[in-house]
Amino acid sequence: MVGSALHGQLLADGHEIICQSRSVHSDSPKTRWIRHELTSDSWEGLALPDIDVVYHLAGQTSVYQARQDPIDDLFANVAALLRLLEHFRKQPHPPFIVLASTVTVTGLTERLPIDESAIDRPITFYDLSKLSAEMYLDQYVREGWIRGCSLRFANVFGRSLPGQQADRGVIDKILKRALAGQPLTVFGAGDYLRDYIFIDDIVSALILAPRHSEQTSGRRFVLGTGQALTVKQAFAKVAARVNAATGINVEVVHIEPPAGLSAIEYRNAVIDSSAFSQVTGWRPQYNFDSGLEQACQSLFGQAAGRRS
Repeated sequence: MVGSALHGQLLADGHEIICQSRSVHSDSPKTRWIRHELTSDSWEGLALPDIDVVYHLAGQTSVYQARQDPIDDLFANVAALLRLLEHFRKQPHPPFIVLASTVTVTGLTERLPIDESAIDRPITFYDLSKLSAEMYLDQYVREGWIRGCSLRFANVFGRSLPGQQADRGVIDKILKRALAGQPLTVFGAGDYLRDYIFIDDIVSALILAPRHSEQTSGRRFVLGTGQALTVKQAFAKVAARVNAATGINVEVVHIEPPAGLSAIEYRNAVIDSSAFSQVTGWRPQYNFDSGLEQACQSLFGQAAGRRS
């Protein structure tokens, strides 16, 4: 989701891009694709040019898959980054590496809003691996081998892609359900706070981080809007917006949470991104309503295209 949006903006800005993927893609003007498995394939023989910025957005993103297979999660989120760091530290002029991370590494934080002073107390295997990856990047920066920073995302929405993990991109998923006339299901009362950030604001932060490398290298930043909705409020807004645009009556139903639901689902999260704003000038341009409007227009357009 984030990678696709970032790729589009970097192309629009005129950059030449090399994209890594497990699957085969065709090259296009200013984009070269390499088929490469980060956890196992050798970097030798790829004949890469010197690269200025690396965005590490790949990894395993499901809390539940990480719990089911912690070793695979460790390889996907930590070993893969280590292999990447080891390769690029050998480049004559090492690139700036931006690591995509998550605010949930702080665990069940009691103090709101969450900023960089929050103590990290991860409570899932997934968050353990993400925090470990951040710490490895920090150490490579301290050693002087690399430059880079970690950006911890809040709840990103705005573009859903096939294959996205079931416990990620919730707003995009319920938008599609609402457009199909399916009920939206809230676990329990849905009173937990979430800070939803539109994908275009995440993309702009990713682009700004390396531009201000002197101020961002070796640091971790949390990214959100500073505004929060309860889960039930967000779902209700989605239902109302789809109804207004299409006439589809979307029901929001509350059910008992399923067995085995991670405690991280019950967190409250409101994000204070002032530290990143101070060093880069970044500000979110969308609130939930304006981001939802953009996401809806995109999905409505896709649906119209499929019907035509």
